[in-house]
Amino acid sequence: MVLLTNRIVSLDLTVLLLRPPSMDEILATLTAPRPDLKPIPGTIPLTPLAAILPPLTYYLGLVLLPPFRTQTRRQLIPIIRSLLALVAGFLFFQLPLKYHVPFSIGLTYQLALVGLYGGCRVLDAFFISPYLFNHIPRRVKYHQEPRSETSGVWRNRALSNSYFSLHFLQPRKAAITETATTEEGLPKSWKDRASWALELELAMRGAGFTWTSADVRHTKKTWTPTAWDRVHSILLHVLPVLGASLAIIRYIHVRNLQIEGGLSLSFDDLSFFNQILLTAALGGFLMTGFSLAHSMFAILLAPLKPHPLSYFPPLYTIRIWDLTSIRSFWSYGWHRLFSRLFLVYGVWPGEWIERKVTGKSANEPADIGKVLGGFVSSAFVHSFAAYTVVGGRVRDALGEAEFFASCGVAVVVEEIVKRSILWFRQRHNQDMSKGTTRGSEMWYDGIVGRVWWISVLLYNGRCFARGWVKAGLVKEMAGA
Repeated sequence: MVLLTNRIVSLDLTVLLLRPPSMDEILATLTAPRPDLKPIPGTIPLTPLAAILPPLTYYLGLVLLPPFRTQTRRQLIPIIRSLLALVAGFLFFQLPLKYHVPFSIGLTYQLALVGLYGGCRVLDAFFISPYLFNHIPRRVKYHQEPRSETSGVWRNRALSNSYFSLHFLQPRKAAITETATTEEGLPKSWKDRASWALELELAMRGAGFTWTSADVRHTKKTWTPTAWDRVHSILLHVLPVLGASLAIIRYIHVRNLQIEGGLSLSFDDLSFFNQILLTAALGGFLMTGFSLAHSMFAILLAPLKPHPLSYFPPLYTIRIWDLTSIRSFWSYGWHRLFSRLFLVYGVWPGEWIERKVTGKSANEPADIGKVLGGFVSSAFVHSFAAYTVVGGRVRDALGEAEFFASCGVAVVVEEIVKRSILWFRQRHNQDMSKGTTRGSEMWYDGIVGRVWWISVLLYNGRCFARGWVKAGLVKEMAGA
């Protein structure tokens, strides 16, 4: 939406004033192929049929996923369901390898994310979860009870675990305690199957199902936002940050990257200060962009309450200025829309590898494998998306991989240092005469933690920003 708005703004204002364009002319401008788009060689423009078939086939397979009671259906349906799943997975995976969106670099990038995420989701839903874990997602019902809190207390203290974080929502209703119960059984009628399948397909984080990602249930203490709360958030908080981020991106591109002839300099031609500034602006744009889309969908679907489709759990669960480590940023301060994908294809394999290498039992934690596996899978997903907009050149798509891999290593190092310091403090703060232990936290820990995670993300985030400049994404965001 933001990218299309930039295309409209880039129209010749003089022409617009003299003769307002027709709708056909506006559509032609918006859908005109971008000469700087560098798709994978051999791909063709995305067609409506190619965009519709993968989710439609996936949906039909989901309708058949819950088991049937009659013997005939129990024998025939699994074959049809598996065929639909294989076709859906193939169609999803081939999306970014066969097609591109000719009028947008950003949408081509997102097409790769959709294709990879969709294909992995299909394999998980139809093969990994049912056959390896005997698990078919069940519906979850959420119950909200009023929570008595003193106004001044919960606004000042509990907001550190805010349900809304960067949404900046100021709740007007009473605080609540939210609990969840799992429904017994699975859908049986065709009508219930159709509704169940649609809900599951649309729930990226599994909200409303036993597929729920961790961030949906970080805390039971929350609030119930109204549509006006979300509108207030968008107008007074999200849009200003989003607008400022885009303004900085455009300023840096026009003043420092753009040269005559429509060409652009490289990210490394920027000063170190501008590299950090552009990286921060891209982070702000992504964070507020996700928040804007989340709130808008919540507003549009609010009339469906209490249907699960109207349930929008927190996108970010701690305000960004309350974060004190890299691990807390990725666990609570960033969206986790792909968390199920990273869990199945990164965290679980990483834990398995660590246990095999170290000889740990299944009951022992495997934190290093968990962290590195999650970040390696994230590195692959984002680098693959970049691969589709840099002409299929692997080397030019490695910026995202470097960023996420370095974050994984930083989290491991951070945890080792943290545990070492706590151990040292507990040992040396022991009061030998009284046999008591003083507090192991120091007043400056929060300051050091904030400086640490912000510095690491901005410095290493330059790898991410470098790839976006190289792919032309920054140029498109700048409206050039």
